[in-house]
Amino acid sequence: MAEAKLGNLDIQYDPSADVLYCSFGPPQEAIGEEIDTGVVVRRNPKTSAIVGVTVIDFSRRFITEPKNIVSVCLDTPVESAA
Repeated sequence: MAEAKLGNLDIQYDPSADVLYCSFGPPQEAIGEEIDTGVVVRRNPKTSAIVGVTVIDFSRRFITEPKNIVSVCLDTPVESAA
């Protein structure tokens, strides 16, 4: 699994599952909300703050539509890293 850390943003890509995981801060309990087909925003169940985003079929999306951008509106606070 490829992994990159950018400040408080952790990005992991699982090529065997073709899934991109983006997390804000350390792993934590979350509730997933599918905001678009294959795009899941993960929220802290107590605060509703966004703790991560998961993109399913990541490479397929960009091979078939390379100019397509996954846009996630951060309408609530992002959970700060501890």
